[in-house]
Amino acid sequence: MVAYWYPPALGAAAERAWAFARCLPRHDWPCIVLTARRSNPPPAAPGVTVHHVPACLSGEDVPFRDYNPGQQPSRFRACVRELLFPDRFVFWQRSALKPGLELIRRQGIDLILASFPPASTVVLALHLSRDAGLPMVLDFRDRWLGPGGYEPVFSRTRRKHAELERTAIAQSAAIVAISDAMADAIAHEHGYDQRRIMVIPNGYEPAVDDLGLSPAPSPWALALQPPGPAPSPRPLTIAHVGTVIPRNRPDLFFRSILKLLSGKRLGEVVFKFVGNLSHDYLTAAGLTQVVQTTGLVPRMQALREMRAADALFLLTGRYVGTWGYNAKLFEYLRAGRPILCLEESPGSNDRKLLEQLAAERSFFAPLDEPEAIARAVDAVRLYLAAPPPPTAPIDAFSAYSRPNLVARLAAFLNTIKLR
Repeated sequence: MVAYWYPPALGAAAERAWAFARCLPRHDWPCIVLTARRSNPPPAAPGVTVHHVPACLSGEDVPFRDYNPGQQPSRFRACVRELLFPDRFVFWQRSALKPGLELIRRQGIDLILASFPPASTVVLALHLSRDAGLPMVLDFRDRWLGPGGYEPVFSRTRRKHAELERTAIAQSAAIVAISDAMADAIAHEHGYDQRRIMVIPNGYEPAVDDLGLSPAPSPWALALQPPGPAPSPRPLTIAHVGTVIPRNRPDLFFRSILKLLSGKRLGEVVFKFVGNLSHDYLTAAGLTQVVQTTGLVPRMQALREMRAADALFLLTGRYVGTWGYNAKLFEYLRAGRPILCLEESPGSNDRKLLEQLAAERSFFAPLDEPEAIARAVDAVRLYLAAPPPPTAPIDAFSAYSRPNLVARLAAFLNTIKLR
């Protein structure tokens, strides 16, 4: 497996790679991971061996810096970045080629699985595949060109990326895509055989309950119906757990919240961002009354925050709603809390899944309609005041557990002709 983002790096990309590496050996696919060297060691698992290569000039371990919509990206910096093709990870890619070939020679590798983005990972996998004569499988977590992949400033760079994408797909023995929409687009745009594409969404970890993180009664709901004297009022806490990324349009959300604040429409509520939201931005924008941020936190702390909140909310931008799912969606469902889904465009993939698996505790509103958001928050309050009796998990949900998803991936890999 060639994966630049791998634990202890944070983020959905690293978690997906870790799930693949950890679960594939259970299906007779022991996994050797080629990744970037980081300050802390990776987690251990049976059948997994991790080899590190120093990541010169590739940046920090975390893929997302603090999000601050008040700071606009510099066009000059974007132009400078394009001097490195395909991206800033190119030096790591070049450094990893020789160690990768040595691993293949020593370990008797049968297949190369590469995770995109970044594109440098794909370039490395292409070289390894060609030089060693091994089949390559590409895992597409995002579209190559677009908000999730690359948005070149120069037309020349765009052409080079498009050509690299065509080459990589043409030379892939099979492809893994994160959604049906992405699989369909790859098949249609590249004339790729749909039978050689497997859809594997991010899914959820089924074992978190073993860590004492099973859903607990909402503290806000308990405060509504206590014995004895009424408690002092406390705000409704609705948490966003995970990285904040521009393509999910948090700017629209903050604009709507500012309008609701000016109209005093929200009531006692706190939107808590457990992730990379800039506190300086909240202060400058005058949002600290109703929006809080913890900054990036370790995974287990994030899961605890998820279980402690009264409700959870998603920001679903048009790009994510069309081509994939919010990575946190599956763990939100697992947490058992009501979910507020705010969409840039109606009918997102997130909404369809929520309506299928948790319709009774899912609430929806457009990101750019303040009054609709206020009504949805009111609906969450009503739900918490008199929640329906617990229902048995829908059978379809178990299909999204990462062990079950990787079992499907392993069966798919078994169909690939090896050398």
